[in-house]
Amino acid sequence: MSAINYPVVGAPKPSPAPVDGSVPLRIEIRQLQQNADQWNLYLLGLDAFKKMDEKSDLSYYGVCGIHGRPYRPWGGVAGHNNVQAGWQGYCTHSSILFGPWHRPYLALFEQLLYGIVHDIAGQFPAETKARYQAAASTFRIPYWDWAAIPDSGDYFPNAVGGSTTVSVITPKSNGQAVSMPNPLYSTTFHPLNPVQGDFAPLGRTPYNQWPTTLRYPSSSRSLNATSEEDQVFDAMATQFAGLQQNINILMNDPNYKDFSAFSNHLWVPDSVGTEASLEDVHNSIHGAVGGFMGHMSELDYSAFDPVFWLHHCNVDRLFAIWQALNPTSYTIRERTQDGNFVTQAGSVETSSTPLTPFVDASGSKYWTSEGVRRTETFNYAYPETRRWAFTSESVYENSVANAVQQLYGGLSNQFSGEEAFNLMSVRPTDAATAPAIEEKVETAHSTSTSNASGHANGAASGPAQKPVADTSAGFHPFHNLVEKVKGAVPGLDPKPEHQTQRGGLDLEKEIGKPAAPVPEQPRSYTEYIVNIKAPKHLLGQSYRVHIFLGEFDSDIRTWNTQDALVGTFAVFGKETAPGSDDETKCGKCKDDAEKNTIITGTVPLTAQIIGEVKKGHCGSLEKSNVLPYLKDNLHWRVTLADGTEKNRDEVPGLVVSVVSTEVALPEGNRPKYSGVYMVHPEVTAGRPAGLGAGAETTPGA
Repeated sequence: MSAINYPVVGAPKPSPAPVDGSVPLRIEIRQLQQNADQWNLYLLGLDAFKKMDEKSDLSYYGVCGIHGRPYRPWGGVAGHNNVQAGWQGYCTHSSILFGPWHRPYLALFEQLLYGIVHDIAGQFPAETKARYQAAASTFRIPYWDWAAIPDSGDYFPNAVGGSTTVSVITPKSNGQAVSMPNPLYSTTFHPLNPVQGDFAPLGRTPYNQWPTTLRYPSSSRSLNATSEEDQVFDAMATQFAGLQQNINILMNDPNYKDFSAFSNHLWVPDSVGTEASLEDVHNSIHGAVGGFMGHMSELDYSAFDPVFWLHHCNVDRLFAIWQALNPTSYTIRERTQDGNFVTQAGSVETSSTPLTPFVDASGSKYWTSEGVRRTETFNYAYPETRRWAFTSESVYENSVANAVQQLYGGLSNQFSGEEAFNLMSVRPTDAATAPAIEEKVETAHSTSTSNASGHANGAASGPAQKPVADTSAGFHPFHNLVEKVKGAVPGLDPKPEHQTQRGGLDLEKEIGKPAAPVPEQPRSYTEYIVNIKAPKHLLGQSYRVHIFLGEFDSDIRTWNTQDALVGTFAVFGKETAPGSDDETKCGKCKDDAEKNTIITGTVPLTAQIIGEVKKGHCGSLEKSNVLPYLKDNLHWRVTLADGTEKNRDEVPGLVVSVVSTEVALPEGNRPKYSGVYMVHPEVTAGRPAGLGAGAETTPGA
């Protein structure tokens, strides 16, 4: 192998190491805010990390560059594939190695940031040094769980996008809080565009002239563009229901017990029931946070946005949770259609394929998927994956399954347990006889609500914060009645109304006198899903497929955030045509395009359909009502990277279809997916990019 400079070992265990074999936990960012000392050190450390010399491989810029730009070798690791064409990086998208490769990548980031945090802790005055050093000893990078309902109501963390400044205590501030730029808000390039010969590391305009990372740039062309952070908050809240249900499906549907199905979005023929993937959901978050032309929306630049690390930490966590639920299914052997800087296209990727450029603790070998199987190898775990705390594998697996249901079972929870009586009112056999449930809604668009999770020691605050939902008053429509009766955990229906607050409900008025008898609990329901199949590089750039249910605004700039949006399928394509002004240096992408790599994704519809039933737009959740409704009201549109619309007829190979699968609710309230999917070609047939009349219509698994 080539030069071996930087073994990746993760942050060290506390000393002395715990006798139970436990390791420090990576925790959710809002939870980390509750630990004032660690939060303070995190902000100081991240700020210092980002100020390191960009020429160093161990700088923030150098580590982020592994993922894409500036297209330079890292750690002396030379490649052998498509050297003449250049490469996007060592990153393994559209590959079974997607999850395993990012694990040592995150461990490297955590290892370096931990070292900085530890050094800063040692610089505090004697009277507080020991306290900060104790906090530093168990520091791990946080994750942002974008698929679980946040107690604070901020579907995009206010600490990340709520303010451009934060308050911190520094080693030299005499214990007093001082203000500094929020290191989670953006990254400033210094210098902006270090020229290397004729090569511009940050690529084409505007990226090579924007001084900072942006989310939802106010202009896709102006060099003075600014971030429109409100759109990130709106986009995450609008698309939340579908994102959460996608995770529930991936963790529960038997079709995703195979790692190749769960891990990545590469299309497999005759795979009607496996078109979802962790990578596909991951793509949606990139697009929802970055917006049109935002840095997170382009893989070449995404790692420079600080939220990338929070996002990918959660992706790694979901990967670890899946491993806990499927302990014998981590099998890696797949022929890759594309390659990267060091992997030849068409080669077989296995558990021993090198995860370059990450060198293991020996200093002489690269990490492999088998080597990174356990997070404890890098001295961390997640709240759900504390294996050492359980007496047996079965008890541990049961605990993880319970956690998945609690965090991501919002939809299935509506069809079971104490909430069943409420759900039956939106699942009638005759819509005309369905009891109506009225809600008193008090809008809060003109009200500024403080961040419920803000803290003096570093929590972002200020007028840019989004209003947060009053979860105590019943944040979700179905949850209102149930919470007043039984104090149940909030469900999810139809998707969060992130700019409304609800006052108390008069149950007598809501239900009527006398109260209706509780109907028999439904024991199953139908899950409706949009499947999307698309060529990755056909359009020569990134593009998106927006899925709407019902009427939607024609203003394209609202498409990421408006209420009718169910979800977005993001495709990270590149221009591969020789001689083009935007021709990529990515050899991996050129291989992709040459082989016409096809990727897939899904957008669950059921939560949104429930909302349409409640509004009286759809008669019930039965297929006899839902399928005709979808035929008339399901819409999809395509946008390019800069937000302009692309005619759907001009995207050959794009196919949008609707499928359904049955979900049983046995005792214990965990959904049991049938694994059998029925295709409904009549819903999209005859429209641009709809499923053709000659497509397969038999049930598939």
